Amino acid sequence: MSKCFLFCLATMVSLAMFQPSAHAMNAGRYYYFISDSCIPKGPQTPEERGVVTPDVMLFEVLPAGISDYMINMNTAALINYNEEGQDYLTGLEEEQVYTAGQVAQNTKYTQHDFMLQREAIGLKTLINILNAFSQHQADKGYFYKKLLSITDPSTRFKAVTRVRLTDVAQNNKMQLTEYASRYYVLDNQGTASSTPFIEVDHGKALREDIHSTNSPYRIYTKHGVCGERWVP
Repeated sequence: MSKCFLFCLATMVSLAMFQPSAHAMNAGRYYYFISDSCIPKGPQTPEERGVVTPDVMLFEVLPAGISDYMINMNTAALINYNEEGQDYLTGLEEEQVYTAGQVAQNTKYTQHDFMLQREAIGLKTLINILNAFSQHQADKGYFYKKLLSITDPSTRFKAVTRVRLTDVAQNNKMQLTEYASRYYVLDNQGTASSTPFIEVDHGKALREDIHSTNSPYRIYTKHGVCGERWVP
């Protein structure tokens, strides 16, 4: 056995040891689950849980090749967006890019990222997009105030829309930790600003009306929402 072979083998093993490992995920439909970071809360028996848990499909994970996945968000659950806004977000899923699940250093949990959009758009396009999103007066007021600060109608933006799922080591469950669109102002050289000009949190819009305002379980959707994979 040649020295070259042994050296190359040792090098490959060393590289593998220091490469972050990708983690698989379970494909399927994920429905809303009353929890705190996917730790069950509320009634625990199936009968009692079924009574107080709204039947809301959050997202579907689909296999795409050997180690890739794609995600379909339930944009119809964004009940405060108009139909055009829901369709727009659904359309972004057609050319999504999946980043293999990696362990986040700060939590040790596995994160799966789906980049739905990364493109440059003009001011008129941004205005039309925002008009189709949340119809809440507070949100529309925020969009309007921000857009008024743009004095140059030729201003362009970098549009980034991403979904992040976090596997918090609970069987058949995934935390929806991010579903948002961010719009960064581009300068004359096409360089994006370091902070977003406008950020739209679709995840918040998705979860804020799952429970009624007087529900004792509404508190569990304040900062995130967990999906439980449906198993026949």
